[in-house]
Amino acid sequence: MIRILLGLIAAAFLICGTSLYVLQIEVNEIVVGLCIRVGALLTVICLAYPQLRVLKNKLPAVLVIGSMTCLIIIAARPNLGRVVIALATISITLGGILKWLSKINNPPPKRPSPKRPSRPN
Repeated sequence: MIRILLGLIAAAFLICGTSLYVLQIEVNEIVVGLCIRVGALLTVICLAYPQLRVLKNKLPAVLVIGSMTCLIIIAARPNLGRVVIALATISITLGGILKWLSKINNPPPKRPSPKRPSRPN
């Protein structure tokens, strides 16, 4: 269901961008480029959806959703690419450090020692 919805949204963006370009309707060039880039990216995501579901099971959901959000932002505004990549790298690094620190701060629980039977006197 989600794959079909992604495909329909991608087709709508591509048709809108292409029709605005071909018919030369008076709109800003950014809108045409945005529609075509985001439509192409959503098409690729739609085609790779089964593999992304498998990847979601192996990686944290925050990482998968965050990387797709970064890709859409870069597709929409390529000038923000360096900023988005830098912020994503910093957030992933800080997340890894915080996870590592939480493991150090909370050591694994000790196993209870087996009880020895008491000796009769």
